[in-house]
Amino acid sequence: MKLINMVVNGELHLGILTERGVIDVPAVKPGADFPKTMMEAVRMGRENALPLLQMAESLAEHYLDEREVRYAPAIDDPEKILCAGVNYRAHIEETRGSFAPAGDPSIFAKFRNTLVPHRGKVFRNRTSQKHDYEAEIAVIIGKRAAYLTRDQADEHIFGYTLANDISARDLQRATTQWIPGKTCDTFCPLGPCIVTADALDFDAMHIKGYKNGELRQEGWSRDMIHDIPALVSYLSCCCTLEPGDVILTGTPSGVILGRPEDQQDWLQPGDVLTVCEDSIGELTVTIEDR
Repeated sequence: MKLINMVVNGELHLGILTERGVIDVPAVKPGADFPKTMMEAVRMGRENALPLLQMAESLAEHYLDEREVRYAPAIDDPEKILCAGVNYRAHIEETRGSFAPAGDPSIFAKFRNTLVPHRGKVFRNRTSQKHDYEAEIAVIIGKRAAYLTRDQADEHIFGYTLANDISARDLQRATTQWIPGKTCDTFCPLGPCIVTADALDFDAMHIKGYKNGELRQEGWSRDMIHDIPALVSYLSCCCTLEPGDVILTGTPSGVILGRPEDQQDWLQPGDVLTVCEDSIGELTVTIEDR
């Protein structure tokens, strides 16, 4: 099932994306016990939310045109946004070992100020001259998780969405800490929808990243050094994961930082970035100055 976080008359509504259009769940049957928002559905857990949402889909009579939907970030109020760095070998190679990983995953964080929806705007940081893109698969936690084994991870995942880990490379590399270059305002586009985990295989996702229509990045989730169950397990042993927490899983090769210096075309106002995955869709944002 594909779920959309959208804005209707100034309020967050949960939507279901279907071939006929988008179902506004709160409008299907007012007063019913259907989850009304994305966070409500996620906190229910997919085993409780999906039967209700399937019922809502079966009762729906009206559909919104997806082209007219005003998206919100796929998750609007996560407690944590945890990110895996250098999780594809080809990405390590293209950066000439600048971010060589340790044996365990390399983890950093973003915060809620970074969240941007599909069709939203990413604003360049005024103190940076080297803005970059990173197309990524994002995991949405659906059940409180602590000290999980790898085999327990799947039952704690609500679903998957797309992210673009926008990075100010000069700020990121100024010290040994990455957060200054990773958590600037609007640096985490997230969407367009969440595909529930029952509908996707964690090791069969094909991700692509485009800059102004040019294919720049391409990879498969099976190419990750630390796969999704391993990341969820590892992070659950560092801190308790809560419903709605987001895990970015790393980016394939093809970032601007990995290009020869004379071809490093850092992001400029007007650039359009798109992250694609066949089962999830397309996450598109535009770069602007503020």
